[in-house]
Amino acid sequence: MKVKKQGSKALVTLDLSDSTRDAMVADADRAMQRAAKCAVRLDFDLDIFMQAARCAYLHANPAAREHFEAMHLLEHVDHLRRRGVLATA
Repeated sequence: MKVKKQGSKALVTLDLSDSTRDAMVADADRAMQRAAKCAVRLDFDLDIFMQAARCAYLHANPAAREHFEAMHLLEHVDHLRRRGVLATA
């Protein structure tokens, strides 16, 4: 992260140059590997582990969560329309 001072405000920017991004990807990969090894040692069910990973990702990325919720809602509305429960305008 870089902090620049503009007037009385400090702007924080995230450095996503190739080398920084590569380091972040490597860190994430190591963290996922550690989590997977712990899940195996604790004899977690794969579905539960995948669900926890998805929840953690969506918690860290609210925009992705909102996108998935919107897609789910649209799918549900479409299903209701196909069944004739909900009228189309």
